[in-house]
Amino acid sequence: MPLNFVGDAISLSGLTGTKLKCEVIGQYYDLWWYITSGGPRRGYNFPTAFVELDAATGEVYIKETDEKVLGSAGHALNLKYTNPNTHKLKVILVEKHDGCYEKLKDVMKKRWSKANIQEAEKPVLENEGNVYLLNLEFSEALEEIDKIQLGNSMFFFDPLRSVTYDSIEKVTRRRIVDYYQNGTEFIIFIFTSDWFQGRDEFSPLPNTSNVDKWSPEEKSTVDEANSLFGHEAWQKELLTEDMIDVKQKKLITLYKDQLRDWFRYVLPMPFNPKGNQLFHLILCSNYEDGVKATRDFYSDRTGNPRYRPNNKNAYKLFRRRHPELLRGLKGNQRPIHWKLLWSTIKSHEDGVCDSFCVDYGREGIGANVIECEQRLQWLEIKGYLKRLTRSNAWNSDRVQYELNWITLKNNLGVDPPLQLRPLSVEMLNRDK
Repeated sequence: MPLNFVGDAISLSGLTGTKLKCEVIGQYYDLWWYITSGGPRRGYNFPTAFVELDAATGEVYIKETDEKVLGSAGHALNLKYTNPNTHKLKVILVEKHDGCYEKLKDVMKKRWSKANIQEAEKPVLENEGNVYLLNLEFSEALEEIDKIQLGNSMFFFDPLRSVTYDSIEKVTRRRIVDYYQNGTEFIIFIFTSDWFQGRDEFSPLPNTSNVDKWSPEEKSTVDEANSLFGHEAWQKELLTEDMIDVKQKKLITLYKDQLRDWFRYVLPMPFNPKGNQLFHLILCSNYEDGVKATRDFYSDRTGNPRYRPNNKNAYKLFRRRHPELLRGLKGNQRPIHWKLLWSTIKSHEDGVCDSFCVDYGREGIGANVIECEQRLQWLEIKGYLKRLTRSNAWNSDRVQYELNWITLKNNLGVDPPLQLRPLSVEMLNRDK
């Protein structure tokens, strides 16, 4: 796709949701850093990093409104340069395109007096400024990023078209070396409707799996989708004559399942910039509280209700059904079985859990891995959990579960979260 610029800003023809995406990313970056840095209580002292793998110029030109706004990389820089508490925040900007890279430096000089371009371009081991500019191809950039102590990190994949699954795994293999290891999160942009409606020179996917009926343009799109998923198994689900909205949901479901090889929790946040256009920002994480905070943030922006199941009523029904668990407990004490179940209901995206979940070991539950596994098995026997049979990136035989919403509804009166309603430009403007 050819690149166009207006001044230093990149102009992306057809991406009418760019402003919407940029505004939400900017707000979310502030929230993510606030949480992962430890906040004021911890003096913002936890090391954090934003890694922009498609940084562009830091500015985006919005043709519809004839204005320039900060891109995601620009928002990361703005947080770094304007918030006095970001002493432990690193911002790593990767941009392989020479023209974009030069304009990125110009944007930094123009917008932030604190920006030290000379320091940012130094070899990473000599850089003392915590802002890194890498004018490198993807694989070369990863080699350099490996030399940087990142701490809790957010990688943003924001390609012009789509990210390959091979690129996803090049990062995860480096960063998530143990079973659902915490500390690394991804946001992945995917223009969902393009795959089925097309845009400009990009052809939609064919409506048949019969290769002989594909046009050359459709064949090219299929090849790109093979790279998106990292396999061809998706074809039997999506190369059909189903309605577009059905196929869009299937695509996100299939992609979620693929990403869950590396991440316990995958949260697709839908956006509807105009008409029947649809894109998703997909959060991938192994940290329960961070995903819950993200869902709450998105819900607040969209007018979706936050998920607030009734703890008091559910526990009353739980203890009636399982009075044997209350023996030896006093006052407001709760059985560990209940604590695990409620934490999973309230905080685990898609109700996914295993005995290594971070929140299970914290104060308030305080169960070790063996205790967790025993209680989770009990919850499975009682029908509150279902065992998942799926692979993971480490070929681990550790057992994963998911909530059984039928049992939760019938026994405890607990419903699952509502499906997220897409955020539109109108919703965003309405809140201003």
